Amino acid sequence: MMSLIEQIKNGKLWRYLGGVHPQENKTQSTSLAITSARIPKHLIIPVKQHIGQGGKILVAIGDRVLKGQPLTASDSFMTVPVHAPTSGVIEHIAQYPSTHPSATPEIAIKLVCDQLDDAIPAQQALDYKQLSTAELQQHISQSGVAGMGGAGFPTAVKLSDRQPIEFLLINAAECEPYITSDDVLMRERADDIILGIEILRHMIKPALCVIGIEDNKPDAAQALETAINKLKLNDDIVVHKVPTKYPNGGEKQLIKMLTGKEISKGQIPAQSGIVMQNVGTVYAVKQAIIDRQPLLSRIVTLTGKAFPQPCNVQVLIGTPIKALLDEFECNEDKAAAIIYGGPMMGFTLPHAQFSLTKTGNCILTPIKDEIPQVREPDACIRCGECAEACPVDLLPQQLHWYSQAKDVKKLADYNLMDCIECGACSYVCPSQIPLVHQYRIAKVEVRESDAELAAAAIAKERFEKRNERLALEKAQREQRQKEAAEKRRATAKATTGEDPVKAAMERIQKAKAAEQAADGQASKGSAVADAIARAKAKKAAASSNAAAVPDNAAVIAERKARKAAARAQREAESSQPAAVTTSPAIEAKKAAVADAIARAKAKKLAAQANTVTPTTDEADSPAPAVDAKKAAVAAAIARAKAKKLAAQANTVTPATDEAESPAPAVDAKKAAVAAAIARAKAKKLAAQENTVPPTIDEAESPAAVDAKKAAVAAAIARAKAKKLAAQENTVTPTTDEADSPAPAVDAKKAAVAAAIARAKAKKLAAQANTVTPTTDEADSPAPAVDAKKAAVAAAIARAKAKKLAAQENTAATTTKDSVSVEKNDSSDTVQTTEPVDKKKAAIAAAIAKAKAKKLAQLGDK
Repeated sequence: MMSLIEQIKNGKLWRYLGGVHPQENKTQSTSLAITSARIPKHLIIPVKQHIGQGGKILVAIGDRVLKGQPLTASDSFMTVPVHAPTSGVIEHIAQYPSTHPSATPEIAIKLVCDQLDDAIPAQQALDYKQLSTAELQQHISQSGVAGMGGAGFPTAVKLSDRQPIEFLLINAAECEPYITSDDVLMRERADDIILGIEILRHMIKPALCVIGIEDNKPDAAQALETAINKLKLNDDIVVHKVPTKYPNGGEKQLIKMLTGKEISKGQIPAQSGIVMQNVGTVYAVKQAIIDRQPLLSRIVTLTGKAFPQPCNVQVLIGTPIKALLDEFECNEDKAAAIIYGGPMMGFTLPHAQFSLTKTGNCILTPIKDEIPQVREPDACIRCGECAEACPVDLLPQQLHWYSQAKDVKKLADYNLMDCIECGACSYVCPSQIPLVHQYRIAKVEVRESDAELAAAAIAKERFEKRNERLALEKAQREQRQKEAAEKRRATAKATTGEDPVKAAMERIQKAKAAEQAADGQASKGSAVADAIARAKAKKAAASSNAAAVPDNAAVIAERKARKAAARAQREAESSQPAAVTTSPAIEAKKAAVADAIARAKAKKLAAQANTVTPTTDEADSPAPAVDAKKAAVAAAIARAKAKKLAAQANTVTPATDEAESPAPAVDAKKAAVAAAIARAKAKKLAAQENTVPPTIDEAESPAAVDAKKAAVAAAIARAKAKKLAAQENTVTPTTDEADSPAPAVDAKKAAVAAAIARAKAKKLAAQANTVTPTTDEADSPAPAVDAKKAAVAAAIARAKAKKLAAQENTAATTTKDSVSVEKNDSSDTVQTTEPVDKKKAAIAAAIAKAKAKKLAQLGDK
């Protein structure tokens, strides 16, 4: 089996899909030899005329430049410089509409030509065989050589020897209708082209060089073969004639036809061991290396029936199109359009002020009868002709929709960038939709989008690196601070002998403990509020229960009063701190207030329970007498518990030094007053209970029973009051009596309060004993029984009063003979002597005995 190289040498060709056969119209421009155009008045030289980035501008406005002088510098891999095509003065550097279907503004240099055509000094030709590939690449790049077949790819980039190259393909197909610039170049300068091929072969060292040319250019093919034979390169360079078909000049299409290899998407021909160059580019390489002349001009085909004589012209880069039309007498009135390029891949210029670039090879000015009339395109009928004609196997119809919608993502998905802009789809479209024009504009948008994405990716990378740098700096800073802190800590410990961090932690813990103690004191106030709230809730529950079940109201009230008193006592006891830093006077005051509130609530609840009015017939039910008895007992129990709670509050022992705070005496005074008020209210309540007028028939429920119960209640109340007075009088001070005069004063006030309480109790008993029955006395023997019980009660009361007097006398003898209180000015002293206290106690005892005797007499009556 023959190798691929042998098959190519034997003339084997391969076919590709798609393609069309438009009318050629080439012969009218090949009858004349290449001529040179005049130097125009000015040149508009774009800074970027190739794929890649524009170079750095080296000139300024007002500078005079010479022919061949660089105007920009190559500062990157894909940058190609531009040169001054002739001598003149730089008039303007600004943005001009680019010679592109999108007319995107780009930076260009306006050079006013001086018509002198002064050039830089000529340089000696290079011996390319003695230079390396890298050196030749640099010379080619500095000469501004870029692909002249349409794409404008930097030539030096393709000519790298980093990877082995098997085939060097020379594109001489020139398949575009009307265009003949390469044809006449090969006819007239075939020797220069072959010399340029030799330079390329020296650089990349291919196994075989193949020149592909269409069979409609026999003269050009013959000229190339002659030049090859002259240099005896028949074994290294092969000329292949390929059938005329559009677009044979496409890179991938010609590679497929000459070698049978397909270049997949995303690959470049060099990855498959192939390098392809246009014949115009090869000629420019020869000029750069042998003639030492940069790319300053190119051959352009001026054709179309609007020109009197179509021809091929050597034109300076940057020449305005208008200057060429005027010089070669184009009848612009007859021209249907001014097309930059051929009828397939070219585009219509809106005016003639655009300038010639390195990639421009034709200016077509057809008349109306020469090309189809341009009209508004019809809607796509989805015929599919465009897809069949596409040589790249794309879907032009889908690209049409997405280019109209400016859907950049979909355009990329449907491989828009693989389009070679051959125009075959537009040529076969029955709706005359300018598909290629749309694709060119869409490519610009895709490139801009890709540039934005690339910039965003770079910005993201910069941002991430910045965050990493900041994090590293923060970590380093924290490490430095930590080391400095450790150093300071060690220094302080060595100086003071104490760890400063540990000392600070201890101070924080102490402060926290103090704060917690303050919070505990604040929570005590909330305990009182909670007790009040619970008492109110119980009161409401008792009210509702009394209304629902009046017969059991007294029992329920008794139970609730007992629970409320017990709870109040527990809360009062729990509210007293074992060891706190606050004043004991404040604590005693709070306890007294809480006790008073609890007692008031309990008494009010008992009163509400006692005043419940039965709703049934009193004659049919004996319950009222029983309820009244239970209510009285409940009230007595509640009063007794309240008084006991007050006594406990009065006996609170202060924990601090009495000499430093005079508050205990004042608080004891206030507690005694509050206790007296509570006792008076309790006795008043008992009196109200005893004086309730009966609502039933006295004959059926004698008053003697009520009198007996009232007497019992009065006796109990007197006993409780006397016991409370005894407890108040027996309070033992815990501090030095010599430092505080308060105990004597408090004892005096307590004795007075006890006397008042006893008097009120006796008065209440008298009122109870003097109740006048409303029924016939002859019908009821109860008074005699009541008198006997009253006498017994009176005797009990006298005995308790005497006992109270004895306790008061005992309390009076326990005080010191004298108490001196030194005032702030240290001048006046107040003395309280023992005889005064004994005298007052004796008076109180006498009053109590007299009242007890009076009460006994009333009982005897």
